[in-house]
Amino acid sequence: MTAVPIFDVKNRLPYFIHLAENGETIQITRHGKPVARIISEKEVEQEQKTEGQVFMDRLMEWRERASDWLDTTINEEIDSIFNIPRTIEPNIRHPEDFE
Repeated sequence: MTAVPIFDVKNRLPYFIHLAENGETIQITRHGKPVARIISEKEVEQEQKTEGQVFMDRLMEWRERASDWLDTTINEEIDSIFNIPRTIEPNIRHPEDFE
């Protein structure tokens, strides 16, 4: 990460944008304190994708832990809200399971 005073960014913005496009994170400072960052669009997309994937992973873990009591109607509603393809089979319990 490169720290740059705000007046330098103002005078050489295209240069710092070029650095960000090539993967460098530019930290903008005012009086030596960080106030903003310039990052590439690719990095933003990766962060957003990661956050979304973390949420979906946690949702799926919760569904597995709650499968004993979670109603299939609720599972179907979750699938429709998040556009999840129906790859998870409902946890169907048979009478033999309780013997």
